[in-house]
Amino acid sequence: MNLKLSELLDLFPNIKIISGSYSPDEKIDFVRTDSRKLGPNDLFCLPDSSGDKGVEYAKTSSSRYILIGSKLKIPKLENKIVLKTDLDPESFAGPIASIILGNPSSKIKVIGVTGTNGKTSLTHILAYLGESQGKSCGLIGTTGVKFKGILSDTGYTTPDPCSLQSILKEMYDAGVEYVFMEASSHGLKLGRTNGVQFKAGVFSNLTQDHLDFHPDMEDYLKSKALLFSALNPNQETFGVVDSDAPGGKDFKSFVEASSPNLKIFSLGRSSGEFEIHSEAFSLEKTSYLIRLSEAWGGDTNITTNLLGGFNVRNTALAFVTALGLGWEKESLLSALESIPQIPGRFQIYYSKNKSRMAVVDYAHTPDALENILRSIRESKPKELVALFGCGGDRDKTKRPKMAKIAQELADKVILTSDNPRTEDPESILDDIQAGFTSGYSPMLREVDRAKAILYGISHLKEGGCLLVAGKGHEDYQIIGRDKSHFDDGEEVQKAFDSLA
Repeated sequence: MNLKLSELLDLFPNIKIISGSYSPDEKIDFVRTDSRKLGPNDLFCLPDSSGDKGVEYAKTSSSRYILIGSKLKIPKLENKIVLKTDLDPESFAGPIASIILGNPSSKIKVIGVTGTNGKTSLTHILAYLGESQGKSCGLIGTTGVKFKGILSDTGYTTPDPCSLQSILKEMYDAGVEYVFMEASSHGLKLGRTNGVQFKAGVFSNLTQDHLDFHPDMEDYLKSKALLFSALNPNQETFGVVDSDAPGGKDFKSFVEASSPNLKIFSLGRSSGEFEIHSEAFSLEKTSYLIRLSEAWGGDTNITTNLLGGFNVRNTALAFVTALGLGWEKESLLSALESIPQIPGRFQIYYSKNKSRMAVVDYAHTPDALENILRSIRESKPKELVALFGCGGDRDKTKRPKMAKIAQELADKVILTSDNPRTEDPESILDDIQAGFTSGYSPMLREVDRAKAILYGISHLKEGGCLLVAGKGHEDYQIIGRDKSHFDDGEEVQKAFDSLA
């Protein structure tokens, strides 16, 4: 498929040709924001974020068509057609790609999930519930793209807009009916989801993260809310909001003000249309009562094999979303009892005699660390040791906050490296340790993560639990600019196997 140049200009009045000889019948094969992926007849939407390098990208680009923003001044380029817009060219990439590919998201049901924590768990739970209903489901998110048993990695939670549209087209061609995708604040703000027609949006929570990208928490919230702004109330779309979660009430108020006609289902413990009560926890299961509207059957007891208080929120949000999609209630309740392990989310490992356990989890924000520690506490281990670090070249303000939480909720703390990237690992640990109260010392401070995990397992008391937090499903570690294989689960298992 392709798009005539004349059709592009008709469809997008904000785009004008400023230089180059052309015929209106010329055809654009596809659109890209990454110069490395360009074909000779592709349209290069040169992102404003390219800055001063944009001129060089335009000159050396292999494509005939180049769309630039109003701030970029480039000379006339031989054999190239230069188009211009007052908006960021990147914002057009998704809609143009969607048109060229036949608007794939209009032919399948795409459900976007946003929030600081819980996106991966929610999308996996929803996909499993859909499969239990006989639906063909696809996943797009932190752990990659998955459909029809095929898993691939994009390198991003939310892929670039052109790749995203191509993925949706592949899923449609393969017979996928429902797509559950993580909508990150970066992806939403940068326009990666532009051109996607969403059936529903789900909001989990909003806590401190990514303040190296967002100027403040208000911008972070508004970026998340772009998912709900993309929902068209005339197409029977709906939103689901955990109004009791951190940031939930503010998020709901903002969406109600900006999208007053959108149907929103609100989940809460003591407020909202759907209330949660009577939570009970063990190392085998989690159970609770959810108070539904009479139209959906009234009070309903839910039992799930997923452990911890945060999975009460995750499964309840997934359950309400599934009901909103019109799925059969009783089979959903049955499926919730045996959800497959979600990669790197409360992943449990045991010693050979099961006298000790470890939990590997992706928790890398203050709120996520607090939630996972409280959830492990609910299972009443005889000792709880928290092992974590913080990523380099990222928000530094959360580091001491995570230390304070670990000191309060764990019996002992081990500090180690996460992905230090180009920062000095010891300096990162200094930033973390500044959050401890005066006189408090960690059980161990060791930048070598493998050694730290082995130490934690080796010194764990019988009946104790070691939380290994921060990397979860990641099978790599970035030190400097080198990326090497490293898997927390593998290291935990090796450590347990080494015990006599």
